[in-house]
Amino acid sequence: MAHSSENTIPLKEEKIVGRLRDCSPHRANVEFIILPFFKTLEEIPNRSDLYEDIHYFSSMASQDSVIAILTSPVLASDFCSELNNNHLHLKLWIAVKLEHSYSKEGGLIQSHAALLIFTRYKGSLRHTKTRIAYTYCPSCHRTTKDYGGKKHLYHEFGTLMSDVWRDITVSFSSYPYDIVRRLQDLFGLSEYEAVNVYDQRNYYKPVLHTKHNYKKYPIIENQYPEHSSLINGDCLEELDNIPDNSIDFCFADPPYNLNKKYENWNDGIDIQAYFKWCDKWLSSLARILKPGRTLAVINIPQWCIRHFKHLKTIMDYQDWIVWEGLSMPVRMIMPAHYSILCFSKGKPRPMSGFARQTHSFLERKALETLSENYCIRPTCMKIRKRLKHNDTEIASNLWWDIHRLKHNSRRVDHPCQLPPNFMYRLISLFTHENEIVLDPFNGVGSTTLTAQILNRRYIGIELSEYYCKIASERHKELNLGLNPFRKNGGTPKAKNSPVERLKKQKYEVSKKMLQLEVKNISKQLGRMPTRDDVSKLSKFPIDYFDEYFISWGEVTAAARTTGMSEFKEANKDIYQLPETRLSFIKEQKNLMLKKQCKI
Repeated sequence: MAHSSENTIPLKEEKIVGRLRDCSPHRANVEFIILPFFKTLEEIPNRSDLYEDIHYFSSMASQDSVIAILTSPVLASDFCSELNNNHLHLKLWIAVKLEHSYSKEGGLIQSHAALLIFTRYKGSLRHTKTRIAYTYCPSCHRTTKDYGGKKHLYHEFGTLMSDVWRDITVSFSSYPYDIVRRLQDLFGLSEYEAVNVYDQRNYYKPVLHTKHNYKKYPIIENQYPEHSSLINGDCLEELDNIPDNSIDFCFADPPYNLNKKYENWNDGIDIQAYFKWCDKWLSSLARILKPGRTLAVINIPQWCIRHFKHLKTIMDYQDWIVWEGLSMPVRMIMPAHYSILCFSKGKPRPMSGFARQTHSFLERKALETLSENYCIRPTCMKIRKRLKHNDTEIASNLWWDIHRLKHNSRRVDHPCQLPPNFMYRLISLFTHENEIVLDPFNGVGSTTLTAQILNRRYIGIELSEYYCKIASERHKELNLGLNPFRKNGGTPKAKNSPVERLKKQKYEVSKKMLQLEVKNISKQLGRMPTRDDVSKLSKFPIDYFDEYFISWGEVTAAARTTGMSEFKEANKDIYQLPETRLSFIKEQKNLMLKKQCKI
C-alpha cells in the first residue's frame, strides 16, 4: 500500500449482496457504494430511480455513518447537483486516477474517477491522519518533488493525503481493492467496525450507443471585435454589450465566496444570492459564445457542482478537468482538487489543440505533460534530454504538472493569480490563433496576457480599476518585448494567505539551523520545548527565534516531525552546526547577554 495511517484500527471489509434499495444499514459504519463509470448522462438507466435509491439508503444509515460513492465525474456532478435533502453532507470530492484512461472523441483523454465522501453528521470529517508515500523520479531516483532546504520539515514516510489520489488507480472492470483498503485505514476509528461494500454495477449497467441530444442553437457567428480590449466595469453590464455568438472561448475564475463556512451550496441566504449572481453571468457567457465553442469555469468542487446545476439547463456538459493545485494545508486531507468545469454550446467542435496540424512552440509545450513521477530538477531534465528519455505525454483531464505561483518575485499585487502555464494549456486546447478569448474576471491580466502571447485576440473585463490598471501596464510591457511573468524583485501588498509576512531582514543564522536546534532540544527534554526552554538551552540568542519566525509553531515545526531525505533512506542523525559557525554564534549570544545585563 502507498499510504500510512496513524493510530488506525483497520476496519473489517463486508461485501453486501443485493440492490441498494433492499439494504438497510443500521450501525455507524463506512458504507461504500460502487456505481459504473458513466461517460454521459444518457448512459445512466433510470437516473431518478438510482438517485432515489441512494437517498433512501442514506436516510436509513446511522447519524455517524460515512457514505462513499465511486463513479464517474458526470454522474457525481449530476447527483450532487440534485441533492436537496438534509441527511447527506458532502465533505470531499476525491479524484482517483483511472487504471485505464480512455479517449473521448474530439476531446481530452479521460483519466480520473470521482470518489464522493458524504457524512450523515454536519461537523468536520472524522478520520485518521494518513500520509501518502513519496514517489521517486525514474531517472535520478530522488523524490519527484524537490523539497530543497525544507526536508527537515517533512515526514520520513510521505506527505499528508490530499483529495487527488494518483498513487493508486481504479478500474471499473474489477473490484477496487486499493480504495477499500484505504477506506479501511482512513476511517479506522473506534466508532466504526466495517467498510460495507455495495457493488451496484450489475444493477445499473450503462445504456450503450445512445445518441446524445445536443441542445440546438442557430448556426450564426458574429464577427466581434476587431481589436483586443481591457474593460474596467461590472461584468454583467459589460457582457450585455457583446453580441450573441461572437466569442470563441470564455474562461471564468470567479471570486469563491469563501469568507463563511457552508455545509452545502443552498445553506444560507448569502450563498444563494452569490449563486444567483453566478447564474446571471454564466447565462451571459453562454449567450455570447459561438455554437460549438466552450465555456470553462474554475472553482472548488462544491461550487462547480452548483455551476453544473445551472449550466446543464442551457448548455452541454463537455468535461470535468481536475487541477491538482495544492492550496493552503488547512486540514489533514489537504485541498488540492480544483475543478475546471467545461460546457459547450451545442455539440462541441473537435478540440482545437488536437485538431490543428501545426503548433507554435508554446502550444506544443502546453499540450504536453511530464510522464508520471518524473522530477523537474534542471540537472535531471538535462540528462534525460541528452539520453533522449521519453518523459512526456499528451495532457489528459488530470493536471498535476502545473504549479502555483509560490514566490513573491513572480507575483503582482493581486491575491489570487493563476500560473501562466495553466492559461497557456487552456487557451491552446480550446482555441486557434486569432480567435477571441474572454475573461469576465480578468484581475491583473493572466488570461489576456497569455492570450496575446499565443496570438489570440482577447477581451478582459475587470471591476477593480486598480487591477485593470495593473493589467494594462503589463500589456504595455509585453508590447515592448518584456516578459510580464518575469521575476520582478518586489513584494506585492496583496496576499492569498492569512499568515503574516515577515519583514525583509538579514538572517545571521538560517531558519533551518534554528529549527533543527529546537529539534535537538526537544530530544534532550523528551517533549516539545517552550520559549523559556529554548532561551536557556539554545546556543543561539532567543531574539533570532522571535524575529525570524511568524509563530512558535513554525519554530517547533521540525521537532514535530521526523525529517526526510530525497533518497529512500532518511538521515535521522541529530544536526550538528559546523564549529567555525558555532564559535561566531556563541560570541553573538554573549554580546547580547551583556547588552541585556547593562539594560
